[in-house]
Amino acid sequence: MMRTKENMHLTLYSRPGCTLCEEAAILLDFVLDEFPEWTFEEINIDNDAALSLKYLYEIPVLAHQNEILSYGKFETEAVRNRLLEKR
Repeated sequence: MMRTKENMHLTLYSRPGCTLCEEAAILLDFVLDEFPEWTFEEINIDNDAALSLKYLYEIPVLAHQNEILSYGKFETEAVRNRLLEKR
């Protein structure tokens, strides 16, 4: 399957004041230095009632095309391995 920019995009679900979320964003920036073809956007779950209900107790949540790749405390090697699987 040929990868395109659209399917090389990650979503990080988070909320303000969440220390784990802040750490996840920093870690993701670090890991994505090795994966320049990938992009990510951070979405504040507080701005969407459905997302807040869905992810409130799991944030931070890293998703790729509706598949959760990681949640809670991120580990660099685990995130790196998931991205390698998706290449």
